[in-house]
Amino acid sequence: MRVPKSIEMAQADKHEAAGFERYADGSGYDAGQASGFNAAQILASLPNPIFVLDAENRFVYLNQAAEMFFQSSQMILAGQSLEGFIPTDASLFSMLQRARDQHVSVGDQGLELAGPKLGLKLVNVQITPFGEMPPRLLVSIQERALAERLRGQSLFRGAARSISAMAALLAHEVKNPLAGIKGAAQLLESSLGEEDRALSRMIVEESDRVAALLDRMEGFAGGARLVLSPVNIHEILDHCLGLAAASYGAHLVVRRQYDPSLPLVNGHRDLLIQSFINIIKNASEATDNNAELVIKTSYSRGRRLSLAASDGGSLVPVQVDIIDNGPGIPEDIRNHIFDPFVSGRSGGSGLGLTMVASIVADHGGMIDVDTTPGRTVFRMNFPVVEKGQTAAKSKPHKVAAKQKDAVK
Repeated sequence: MRVPKSIEMAQADKHEAAGFERYADGSGYDAGQASGFNAAQILASLPNPIFVLDAENRFVYLNQAAEMFFQSSQMILAGQSLEGFIPTDASLFSMLQRARDQHVSVGDQGLELAGPKLGLKLVNVQITPFGEMPPRLLVSIQERALAERLRGQSLFRGAARSISAMAALLAHEVKNPLAGIKGAAQLLESSLGEEDRALSRMIVEESDRVAALLDRMEGFAGGARLVLSPVNIHEILDHCLGLAAASYGAHLVVRRQYDPSLPLVNGHRDLLIQSFINIIKNASEATDNNAELVIKTSYSRGRRLSLAASDGGSLVPVQVDIIDNGPGIPEDIRNHIFDPFVSGRSGGSGLGLTMVASIVADHGGMIDVDTTPGRTVFRMNFPVVEKGQTAAKSKPHKVAAKQKDAVK
């Protein structure tokens, strides 16, 4: 039976839209069509998202997997710009421009694509130019499900809870000497000058915080629920940096890159302090006298955790990056750095980062690490305070002048 001419023309137009040239005599699209296949049919059957962009980064063609990736149909997306889904400052756009300008294939792995419509996706990308200048771009995406990373967070949390159950057995014994340290600091305060009193007050405050942490560890082992409240993440970070400057981190040159418009985070102040201190202390121990520590905060509406494509996910727009210029995490433990009893330091317990991962997960957030020699980044994402939630006032924290000078 002969296919009507109108259907043949419609199919041809669809294939031409995908960037595939029709032979001059109209006989077909490629050699494969002689055996019943053509390029568009092959692309449509592939499980990975594949789409074609024109010189203005507008959609020309999408296979079925790409339609699912962008949660729309080719009929709707055709002619729309990729900028409607991904911010123009994303690294994907610089890759597109390089492939177009140099007419070379480019790719990257572990690329984060984030946008209000797209959510947050971790992908491998391959971009191939074809056709005359300026070329069209064939973009192939292999999605690395965030569920894999979230499953890891769940494992970290479970391991940390087992450790907390063991630690709860020792909590009572730790509290007794801790109470003695606090009492001694309070007695010393009356005989100290104003500048040294700030240090004694810091000892008292930290003793109270550790005691509260031990209380929570006991409750945590018994299944207690974590109570969150609005907190100022910058105030918490400054508090941690003040502690570092007064002790283990005195050699660090700290650079703050804060987003001043950052909203309040829904968190537990003491536990967040515990998390940040652990990472900052690790950075200080891994660096020498030329150490530099960058604390960066940022906000993006597109950062979202989703366990499945059909899941709307939860927004985690507040990001905290703690960056050091140390030697990096040894390659043999990079993929297990949050596992219990894994440490890159001689004599280390390997429990600190496991607890950090558990705390971040309990906040509904996620932690990740990127490391190369000379640069290690611990990246944490948190949810913000929901509308109508009462904002708690941050407790003021005073640091002595000489401590402030130590943290630049």
